Amino acid sequence: MMEFVRIAIIVFCGATGWLTTQATDLSAGITARFHPEHAHPGEAVELRVEMNRTRWGQFELHVPSHSELHSIAIERVPVEFSKGQYRQRESLLFQPVASGTTVIEDASVSLTTAEGTQQIELPALQLEVAPFGETDLQNTPEPLPAEQPDAKQSPRFAATVAAVLSLLALLILGGLLIGKRAPEETVQTDAPRLQTDGIIRDLKSGTIPRDDLERLLHDPQHQLSHETRSTIERTLYAHTAQVPEHARDAAALASTLQTELQV
Repeated sequence: MMEFVRIAIIVFCGATGWLTTQATDLSAGITARFHPEHAHPGEAVELRVEMNRTRWGQFELHVPSHSELHSIAIERVPVEFSKGQYRQRESLLFQPVASGTTVIEDASVSLTTAEGTQQIELPALQLEVAPFGETDLQNTPEPLPAEQPDAKQSPRFAATVAAVLSLLALLILGGLLIGKRAPEETVQTDAPRLQTDGIIRDLKSGTIPRDDLERLLHDPQHQLSHETRSTIERTLYAHTAQVPEHARDAAALASTLQTELQV
């Protein structure tokens, strides 16, 4: 009688979902695979782990690092309920670094459901990495394409060449004309020659021609001695209100300039 009751309780619990085991619903609706399953070194491959189950749950993926796979990115799609199914996806993007068969072992997920959390070991995941094809390493250069004998220059190209040549001719002609006019303009713009005899005449009359004396100081055509320059500067910039002394300085400067310039 007690054995019959125990069997009845087990059947009832299994029918209502109260009794669970580690291998529920083929790894609890968890699948894992490489996409694509074949690649070359350096290409991006996706390790996709998905959950698809009628009862609520969510998982966390655990994948150990692999020396032949370079991790690029992680994409996580949270749990959603669609068409009577709870769905979740997590993708790891890798780049294989060498050819051959790459196997990921010891990968697992932590599945959390209404009954609690359980650890599910994933089967070994295998990726075939094919080597690159043979490359032609010959040093012979590729031949140049054959010239087409019937190819003709378009009228637009000929017109462009003619316009460029005409513009160059105009620029050269303009440069020659400017070069010829430059000396004439220089002669026309030259300042009139300094008349030293006029300066001496003004000084003898008691007038000090300040502008002409300043020009004389900076005129490269007249090389003055240091003493004469000092006398001119003293006459120009000395501040005195005594008219007789002023006239005496002008007369002395006139005598000095007449002797040095031989006017």
